[in-house]
Amino acid sequence: MKRVSILALILVALILPVVAGAAKAPWEVELPFKEATINYEISGMESGQELLYIRKHGKETARYRSTSTSMLGMSMKNETVEIMTPDWIYLFDLQEGSGTKSINPQKLMLEEFNKLSAADKKKVQENGEKMGAAAMSGMQGSVEENAKEILGYSCDRASMMGTTVYTIHATPIALLTESNMMGINIKSVATAIDKGSVADKHFTFPDGIEPQPDPEADRLARMMARQSIEMLKDPQAYQQNNKGMMGAPPGQQQDIPEEDQKQMEEAMKALKGLFGN
Repeated sequence: MKRVSILALILVALILPVVAGAAKAPWEVELPFKEATINYEISGMESGQELLYIRKHGKETARYRSTSTSMLGMSMKNETVEIMTPDWIYLFDLQEGSGTKSINPQKLMLEEFNKLSAADKKKVQENGEKMGAAAMSGMQGSVEENAKEILGYSCDRASMMGTTVYTIHATPIALLTESNMMGINIKSVATAIDKGSVADKHFTFPDGIEPQPDPEADRLARMMARQSIEMLKDPQAYQQNNKGMMGAPPGQQQDIPEEDQKQMEEAMKALKGLFGN
């Protein structure tokens, strides 16, 4: 699940800021507040609360989630903490007493972006801005800017594959998420936003848990970042040169676990869909 979430983060980092338009890179977005605490109510198959702490205009976030999942007459408690900095993403499972540490995919994307020439950076920016309509049509979805006001913020609506998300305009901060996939219904709605200062304690590791590095997840994220930038730079050339998974000749893929190969293939198919493939 962790590797899947890393791939999802890369894709979300590309898709959500598309509505925003201009930024230094297509996925770099500064929030309308420097610090904030957002309360969420979660209902459906999974029910409970979530607290999202934001600092430095969104460069640092900490997400505390406490829910119960009901399925087939059974109930399972979930207690998780996710801390994200510009360099790292830390995931903690308080029920299991475990934690992991992986490189923030957006850092890797920025590293790849900064390797480009000025001309290629411009291409990446232009292609990123064009992704809005193509992304949603290619993935059987839609986007509407300023579709709804939630807690005083104008929100953009993005619908895709059974999920509708309302994010604060031109940002990736979701205030309402409704998902109905394969009969599984989950709703997350923000109930309050406090723009007061956020205490440092929310960004400290849970007591007794030391996050363990995951080199495989980091390698996978780095490959995805490189391939994503290549596709943004020149989508048509990338697709023409894509011989085998992730553009690599089949003979050079034996060292990638089969599970990772499948996930990377699906992620790259989604990225191709962003350009109306």
